[in-house]
Amino acid sequence: MDLSLTRSILGLTSGSLVGFSLGLVGGGGSILAVPLLVYLVGVTNPHVAIGTSAIAVAANVAANLANHAHVRNVKWRCALSFSMAGVIGAFGGSSLGRMVEDRSCSRSSPC
Repeated sequence: MDLSLTRSILGLTSGSLVGFSLGLVGGGGSILAVPLLVYLVGVTNPHVAIGTSAIAVAANVAANLANHAHVRNVKWRCALSFSMAGVIGAFGGSSLGRMVEDRSCSRSSPC
């Protein structure tokens, strides 16, 4: 089997697992996504895995939100205040994360 086909299958399987955990319990997908991308799918740069998982998790969350909003399971005022605090925290965390050296890249093996 071709390596890119294998990675595609692993990526689809990992994404399904992340989406399933988000849909089932409303969380947990974010904590699974980066390790799955790095250790199973083969994304070598952890910073790329973090950015990739952010968009993948956001897409899963949007689909989950649509289902819950449709059946009126969302307290919008609470969700908006919680979201704004999360955006501030995400900005702080991503800013701090950029300061951390990526040890997967070195002079002997560039990224």
